[in-house]
Amino acid sequence: MNGRRRTTRTIVTGVVLALVAVPATASAHGSGSARGFVLEEATVASIHQAFKSGKLTCSQLIDGYLTRILAYENQGPAINSLISVAVDAKAQAKALDAKYKRQHGRVGPLHCIPVILKDNIDTKDMPTTGGSKTLITPLPAKDSYIAKAFRDDGAIILGKGNMDEWAHGGRAGYSSAGGQTLNPYDLSRSPAGSSGGPAAAIAANFAVLSIGSDTGGSIRGPVNAESLAGMRPTLGLVSRAGIIPFSSTFDSAGPMTRTVTDSALVLNTIAGYDPADPATKQSQGKIPSDYTKYLKKDSLKGARIGVLRNYVNAANAPMMDAAIQQMRQLGATVVDNLVLPQAALDLRGQYYPIVSETEFKTLLGEYLATYRPGAAVKSHADVLAASSQPGFNMAPEVLVRLQTEAGRGAMTDADYLLAAQEGPAKMRAAIDKILDDNHLDALVRPTSAGSDMAALSGYPDMLVQGGVDTNGISAGIAFISKAFTEPKLLGYAYAYEQKANARKVPALTPPIPSSWWM
Repeated sequence: MNGRRRTTRTIVTGVVLALVAVPATASAHGSGSARGFVLEEATVASIHQAFKSGKLTCSQLIDGYLTRILAYENQGPAINSLISVAVDAKAQAKALDAKYKRQHGRVGPLHCIPVILKDNIDTKDMPTTGGSKTLITPLPAKDSYIAKAFRDDGAIILGKGNMDEWAHGGRAGYSSAGGQTLNPYDLSRSPAGSSGGPAAAIAANFAVLSIGSDTGGSIRGPVNAESLAGMRPTLGLVSRAGIIPFSSTFDSAGPMTRTVTDSALVLNTIAGYDPADPATKQSQGKIPSDYTKYLKKDSLKGARIGVLRNYVNAANAPMMDAAIQQMRQLGATVVDNLVLPQAALDLRGQYYPIVSETEFKTLLGEYLATYRPGAAVKSHADVLAASSQPGFNMAPEVLVRLQTEAGRGAMTDADYLLAAQEGPAKMRAAIDKILDDNHLDALVRPTSAGSDMAALSGYPDMLVQGGVDTNGISAGIAFISKAFTEPKLLGYAYAYEQKANARKVPALTPPIPSSWWM
């Protein structure tokens, strides 16, 4: 299935499946397991412990995930979360098994951990399409910074996740290259976008770790919809070199995982300075040696957390109120009933369109020239022309956005330069004022709204599941604070996660007996 085109799939309607909360244990999942290992909901730690104890090999692990992909990706519920799967995954696993034996287990921190990358992140061995049929071929000449970092730490990039075409929204989870991704919890509901493919893959247990990119909410939306943990990091913490750009002012890449711990492990691998992305220079001296050391069950004790009521509604209020109560039980001082001023709420409409659309018009061409010189398209104008052809099957909303971008000016125009400077500065000032005036360590809100805060400010947004809303839809909470406060935000999310135990497992992709793949 590597790199082949898929036809557009219509979302199935009228299918409603309840979310079932279960602890991450073998008995809860009810699957048989060879020698005690349970694949479903596995973590980096549980996999590595199984390797150490001799219960599991890398080859068996990858066979297990490939079996699940075969059963549920194009068959069964047909989640359609992946555009491509590594054709040499089994060969990679065999080589890692040999390395593990040769080095007596002294291997990388992500040894044999399967990863799904959003398909705007360059990989030299699989297509990187950005969701567009224009980039199915040729393959990128080299790995992105992120892909190389994962491989250096021993991970296997198992596949590339479907996405909203060019990360431009439209129909969430739909692209001309990949068709329509479905939500593994309920086929009638959106997987959210634009990182819906990798998020759905992790929710359905097709891999352990994933990376999404977020310009205006493209990590936050899928994490919320797929009952995951994750983070949109501080702009400049993670290199974007080798990622198809949308907006250099707003783009950030980060983890989407089933646990906060695994998100912290991803940051250990991908955070760092990269000369190919000048924004990462500001991260120097601000990255800890190990993000997991901040994951403590008492991290909320003594913390002052402010609740932004702008984003609480009738559907998510019970979940949010329960989260507040749990944080207080964990020792936090919760300052409730705070609001982001209307002037800050209006910033996205004022600044986001001109900045993001002007930048994409220019930066797409620069990416194509630098990273994909052999592609049939060379510029934004080429992409628009190709996408406008009959039968191309781009979502109409995305085509309209491309057309709007074509009318934007240059990144040297005065109105663009003013917007790119003013918008982020005003949002940072608004967030800082609430934090400082109330002596807060972080702000919290439902993940389903308020993505513009981190998008415009460049501040980190830490996401963790809170359960479901009154409609039965997956719902979580998001902690935000000032730049490079990832360590403490991870700690808050971990403490809450351990208390709430709110991760949901999709009934549509149930466990497969280990006897089928081991």
